[in-house]
Amino acid sequence: MAYYGSEAAVEAVDEFITAATYGINAELATMRTVLSVTTANLPDVASVEKYYPKDLQSREFPHLSIVYRSDTAEQQANSRMINLSIDLRLTVLDLNVDGGEGEMGLAMCRYRDALTKIFLRRTPMGKQGWTLSNGGTGTAQGRVIRATIEQNQLAFDPEIQASTPNMMLRTSLLVRMQEDY
Repeated sequence: MAYYGSEAAVEAVDEFITAATYGINAELATMRTVLSVTTANLPDVASVEKYYPKDLQSREFPHLSIVYRSDTAEQQANSRMINLSIDLRLTVLDLNVDGGEGEMGLAMCRYRDALTKIFLRRTPMGKQGWTLSNGGTGTAQGRVIRATIEQNQLAFDPEIQASTPNMMLRTSLLVRMQEDY
């Protein structure tokens, strides 16, 4: 039975983001080399969780949540394509990045750049960012028509900001899935 699946989309995003050879941490390692910075300035994402935005409730930071938000009706009559909205919520604590508020803001800009790069580039053959590596190896395989960053937004928690510059990068993704038929 075919499912359009919020679950399939979240799983495909997770597999793509956490891929050892071309995911977010691989891109951060490349970025650190190019910029001559260390993990003290731009740490790897320590934990990735799906379906629920733990954000500051996480036990490891930087922390990334992959959360299904919504979806749309079929895009065109009989197209069997649905757009799903997925949020990436990257929470970084001030103690994760050396320096003050400026260095923290710079690190968040670099995280945004790393995410954007992996979604735009061509990775190994058949592993394009804009298709989440052809939907990965799970139920979304061959069904992701398009994955694109719709918006990035830097968020601050007013209660936390009173004493520390903790930040969250919210990235809204559009994932267009086709029915498996």
